[in-house]
Amino acid sequence: MLPAVLVTAALLLSADRATAQEVDLAPLDVKEVARGYRDEALKLKPIANEKSQVLGKISDFIFSKDGSNIFVVLAVDDFSGPGSHLIAIPFRSIKLDDSSGYLVLPGASAATLDKLPVFAYNR
Repeated sequence: MLPAVLVTAALLLSADRATAQEVDLAPLDVKEVARGYRDEALKLKPIANEKSQVLGKISDFIFSKDGSNIFVVLAVDDFSGPGSHLIAIPFRSIKLDDSSGYLVLPGASAATLDKLPVFAYNR
């Protein structure tokens, strides 16, 4: 029985080493990373259009499974009734550095955002 246990243990250990992989990480400029935006800081700023009409705020960020896209989930204010609803837009659609202090969604209005499908989390 002991030889069978030893052989099994040896096979498991060699299989574990065979599946181990090294991660190839590219060095980053940490100063450049530090000049970026934290998600919580972006969530605190209102989203407006270029006319400074506030449209809503960032509720969440969603990353595509392949990592190629980032989406922003916006809580859009519904001024015609109670509450708000969620929509999803590509992150690249938002202008971050605007002199108004808002995050800007160029060309957007409450009417155009209301035409977008309501976003619901896939639970």
